[in-house]
Amino acid sequence: MQIEVAQGDISQFKAEAIIVNWVEGAATPAGATASVDKALGGLLTRELQTLPQVFKGKLGETCVLPTYGQLVARYVVVVGLGSVEALNALQLRRASAAAIRACGKLKVKQVASLLHGSDLNGSDLQGAGGAENSPERLARLLAEGALLGDYQFMLRKGKKTAESQKESAGNEDEELGGHGLETLTIVAPQAEQLKAIELGLGLGRMIGVHTNLARDWVNDSANYVTPTFLKTQAQALQGVTCEVLDFDQIRKLGMGAFELVAKGSDEPPYLIHLCYKPSGKASKKVALVGKGVTFDSGGLSLKPPASMELMKMDMAGAAAVLATLKAISEFKNLDVEVHGFIATCENMPSARSSKPGDVVTAMSGKTIEVNNTDAEGRLILCDALTYAQQQTDPDELLDLATLTGACVTALGKVAAGIMGTSDDLINRVRAAGEQAGEKLWQLPLYEEYQSFLKSDIADLINSGSKGQAGSSAGGMFLKAFVDKNRAWAHLDIAGPAWVTSDVPETPKGGTGFGVRTLLYYLYNLN
Repeated sequence: MQIEVAQGDISQFKAEAIIVNWVEGAATPAGATASVDKALGGLLTRELQTLPQVFKGKLGETCVLPTYGQLVARYVVVVGLGSVEALNALQLRRASAAAIRACGKLKVKQVASLLHGSDLNGSDLQGAGGAENSPERLARLLAEGALLGDYQFMLRKGKKTAESQKESAGNEDEELGGHGLETLTIVAPQAEQLKAIELGLGLGRMIGVHTNLARDWVNDSANYVTPTFLKTQAQALQGVTCEVLDFDQIRKLGMGAFELVAKGSDEPPYLIHLCYKPSGKASKKVALVGKGVTFDSGGLSLKPPASMELMKMDMAGAAAVLATLKAISEFKNLDVEVHGFIATCENMPSARSSKPGDVVTAMSGKTIEVNNTDAEGRLILCDALTYAQQQTDPDELLDLATLTGACVTALGKVAAGIMGTSDDLINRVRAAGEQAGEKLWQLPLYEEYQSFLKSDIADLINSGSKGQAGSSAGGMFLKAFVDKNRAWAHLDIAGPAWVTSDVPETPKGGTGFGVRTLLYYLYNLN
């Protein structure tokens, strides 16, 4: 779906459907919605007042009305913005997503929309005014919501051969999904708004497209998305450098923990290092590390079948890091030096697999007793974190991983857990997540949790006491491999990386969680 901007009167715009909005509790429409209502002879007001139990303007509610030939457009799609007093980024993004999904059900190709929230400034309605309603910001949120709401994973359906599907996977220019919409045009009444709207659209499209790209990778099956696939996607990026360590190099560098996990599979593992550098002096150096277990059987600590079925999504952290590096390499206007590290392998049972009770030496020199081969993510991450710090000495270090089922138990599918060594970094990442529509909740790393990782024969064990602070124990394990005084944050995204029911901007399946948070954090968007 292409997103464009044009100047004019939306009531007269040439499109198959036009999108307007309604505020919860409003008796009559405002702004551009009012002009459409007037052009329709008051149809919107009459119809919506007769449907008070069906449509109240609540956030994400939609109502589709035919125009009966009174407008160029065949349909008017009215979307609820919710309460105007608390109008925020989530509401604007979600309203846009809901409207686009309603348009998709109409099987239309060309859609036009007003800029949600722009006509509330200076109206009798209170709230959501001032800089918060800048055309640039509103356009960014509309584009994000539209692209997120239009997403469908269709890559493995249709007439494509398996080989052609494999080659096109991850290419956002392919017609891989969506609801069939071809063009969304934002119609601005004033020409002086166009430049700001176009800038906002550029940012919004970058965020939406690359979130959907990560969704494609997470949703796709593990026989296609292998460590080699992720390596190929990384090597194809333009505007970044890419170095890849293979199994022999991983072993020679002393990454015993990573090696232990990877050796059970016939699929070769890789440690991928991507680097983006700005054209001028970098304001900061950031390292992002993603867990890329493309299928997790649990190893010899085998998962039950019901828990194994969706373990293709255990590379969601790697997908977020890779999609983020792809986004900033294409947008090119970031003044931060960003390094992305992706540790990718499979965790499989075989005669070569690690055994419970094995002891290995990590790259840092610490020894680890493996008491659970299904706690493999922290084993590959600990070596990746050590390597990332040695290679880049970053100002700030973040890792993203579908690390623990305990985090799903604690926070459900709603939020990811975040913990680390720097409250300042954690607060900024949480704020970025809030703006991006991705919730993060801080979990503690109390020193008492260190006792959960005590081993009688090694420096630490890889899995803590069952039933006790599992997410924090995983974080404490990773903390043992972070340099003293390093600003580090660990995001346990096991819950929200995959959802089992739809919301307007997040269909069932892989969510691409983390891409938006990372981009908002890196660009300091508000």
